[in-house]
Amino acid sequence: MPNRRRPYSPPPERPAAQPATLDAADPRALALKVLQEIRSGEITLDELLTKHSYGLPSRDRNFLRQLLGSTLRHLGEIDAMLDLRYQPPQDRTATRLTSVLRLGVAQLLFMETSDHAAIDSTVSLARNVGLHKYTKLVNAVLRGIQRDGYHLPDGIEAWQLDVPAWLRGVWKKTYGNDTAQAICEASLGQAKLDLTIRDHDQIAFWADKLDGIILPTGTVRLESGQRIRDLPGYGDGAWWVQDASASLPAKLFSAYDGKTIYDLCAAPGGKTMQLASRGASAIAVDKSEGRLKRVFDNLERVRLAAAVVTGDATDLAADAPRADGVLVDAPCSATGTIRRHPDILLRDSDRLMKSLLPIQQKLLQQADKLLNPGGELIYCTCSLQPDEGEHQIKSFLADHPGYARKPITAGELGGWGEAITPDGALRILPTHMADIGGMDGFFCARLVKQG
Repeated sequence: MPNRRRPYSPPPERPAAQPATLDAADPRALALKVLQEIRSGEITLDELLTKHSYGLPSRDRNFLRQLLGSTLRHLGEIDAMLDLRYQPPQDRTATRLTSVLRLGVAQLLFMETSDHAAIDSTVSLARNVGLHKYTKLVNAVLRGIQRDGYHLPDGIEAWQLDVPAWLRGVWKKTYGNDTAQAICEASLGQAKLDLTIRDHDQIAFWADKLDGIILPTGTVRLESGQRIRDLPGYGDGAWWVQDASASLPAKLFSAYDGKTIYDLCAAPGGKTMQLASRGASAIAVDKSEGRLKRVFDNLERVRLAAAVVTGDATDLAADAPRADGVLVDAPCSATGTIRRHPDILLRDSDRLMKSLLPIQQKLLQQADKLLNPGGELIYCTCSLQPDEGEHQIKSFLADHPGYARKPITAGELGGWGEAITPDGALRILPTHMADIGGMDGFFCARLVKQG
């Protein structure tokens, strides 16, 4: 890359100029606020969107989500582009100004916003958030990109800029060069809207009603960007949103009617609802009262019943009821869900993963305590990292000789066997079902406790 220019030094600003208050109704201003807050890594994009988009009209809320998603998915490209044209000022406005420019470039190159609207709205945003003296710079940078376009450096592809190097390295080592590249490219796409239908004999009806398609595994898939509450069947509790991959683990128990099955780390409750809809006496456990409220609300909306327990799933009381099945959906680095949660690209997921490995092990230990002889243990994570999936199960089996694998079969997945591993586990990649929108990355294994 060429040498950077010296930092832009605008003339002194009059003392009367003060930073303006963010307009709570302006989705671009809210996007700036979210982008600045999310850099701390302490709060997720979904949490911030829930916090800041309350009360926005549906159209503005969708724009806000698309703007942030586009910025985060293409952040490596955006920063490489800005690096050629812009040197941040050496003052406390630098982070805010850079974030304004990132949002502008995202609109200019990666969204359907017109060039005129992308540039003018970004200049206005800079002015409205107190960056008056930089409006000419913002205009010049964006018009330069509009004029010259953007060309990747020789030998570099977009996914190499947008996916952190350490994550690419893990995937390359685990899956090989070609598959790792395909995973990166698929992860940077936008996920479809997947629904699980409450009444299994109504899947075809709701697919037709909602203008969706039925995946081999039984999920109904719609185009993304729709307001969920406005769709037919929402108010009647006929379905709930659940990625096709996430819907598979709860389908893998041998029996449901009259069976007690735990869902550990249950919030927001998709798997609990699946268990209840199939006739199980489901027990949902989560330590977060706030997240469990979502489980209560979701169960009420879909008119299903389950026991809900507030508590640490790694340390339940000794007199907790024993069960015929335990589903462990373990907290993980979530690297399989980047399509839905592009803020994962900003996290130090390797450090997060290492901090979660002991928790995953404790959850498996707790599942063993809860499970009756002959019962089934299903363990899953939405991670592409083998440390959180394959390695955890291998280690558990080595320490618990009373357990055996029960291989998952294509027949249980509607004939879809592409993701079944040689030892009978599921290793789903974002590249699976690519021709109809892909899937979240997922790992799932089924074990049986010997009598």
